Amino acid sequence: MDQSRPLERITGQLHKSIGATLAGFLILGTALITGCQKSLENPPMGAACLPGNPDAKQCRKVSITNNPPYPEAQSPQLTVIALDPAFEAIVGRTPNLVPLATGFGFLEGPVFIKHKDGSGGILFVTDQIHNSIYAMRWKGLINGQITPASWDAPQLFRNPSGVADGQTPDLQGNLLTAETTGRRVSITRSITANLSSPDPQAPTLVGSYQGKRLNSPNDLVVKADGSVWFTDPSYGSLQFPPQPAELPNNVYRFDPRTKQLTVVEPNLVMPNGIAFGPKEKTLYIIDSGAIQGPRTYFPYLPHRIYAYDVSADGKSINNKRLLANVAPGFPDGMRLDEKGNIYVGTLEGIHVLNPQGKLIGKFLMAKQTANLSFGGANNDILFIGSSDTLWAVKLKARGLVPLRTLADNP
Repeated sequence: MDQSRPLERITGQLHKSIGATLAGFLILGTALITGCQKSLENPPMGAACLPGNPDAKQCRKVSITNNPPYPEAQSPQLTVIALDPAFEAIVGRTPNLVPLATGFGFLEGPVFIKHKDGSGGILFVTDQIHNSIYAMRWKGLINGQITPASWDAPQLFRNPSGVADGQTPDLQGNLLTAETTGRRVSITRSITANLSSPDPQAPTLVGSYQGKRLNSPNDLVVKADGSVWFTDPSYGSLQFPPQPAELPNNVYRFDPRTKQLTVVEPNLVMPNGIAFGPKEKTLYIIDSGAIQGPRTYFPYLPHRIYAYDVSADGKSINNKRLLANVAPGFPDGMRLDEKGNIYVGTLEGIHVLNPQGKLIGKFLMAKQTANLSFGGANNDILFIGSSDTLWAVKLKARGLVPLRTLADNP
């Protein structure tokens, strides 16, 4: 990107710039250059994992280490920074961060869906570097603690995945996935099929607006009325190969019953993470416009969380206001607990904000942390995707969004 251009030109052409999927694509930008050159002794990455590349199926051969030792480079204790007494009510006095598995490329989109019989559930995560989705069976706490018996080793769930990013269940327990290069939101109704083989591809839930392809859906959330709200920045649509974006960087509402897709927010630079507040009266949207592609950072562009009022009919938003600027780096994915506290993936780990936007504490991680999700039997396990490692920590807080039950219970 030409950093000498005036701010007006930058902001005026944002949806036409060549970008990469936030956070994960900061790493992927390098992989695009080197991925095809990698020896097949190790799985290729980036562009080499896209359909049509002769080495693409080698991207399935990622070596995942289950139950890895705590990384020696990190402190033996979870580094927690408490900036407000309210943070102790969330983490307790002895929080224990557990590495579940490592060896991924770059993790995004964790989502937990429980089993019908209440015996646990499945955590789904996306690996953008290797164009895959993984599934991990969660069996629950042992004597109130996360132990090696709490989970099974992650297994490859889908490859290719459309460079999947954010994920969420719908009200029926189907898996919805925002696909970067797929340029769509897909819906997986048969979990069993992909647990048996990574080959089956999910059908499209929504992939176009007014006859034009979506840019690169990034994150999504389902409202209590069943509508799907998702962000569509141009990070990934302009690569593989580069091509003009057909649409502005919008935030959409999709009604599965009427098949109607409407724009609810057209004025953000790079809309990213999205979440509803308590009783769905407030919608939070992240604008990560400060990132315009690999190795770029424009501090005068947004790295913010905005709050909006949801209209009485639940179909639109208004009264946009700044909730928080997030630094260092930029905010990515976010989730809320029952009290309305906001958990945000950042360059240095997880930031926790109160409903007024005040930073009350941090989980400092050794690597860039893009996304997170609540889960477990009591919805009090925070699953964290931090670069190449999947973590979990039991909290004294519960996720705001109710747990969904797998529609296709394997």
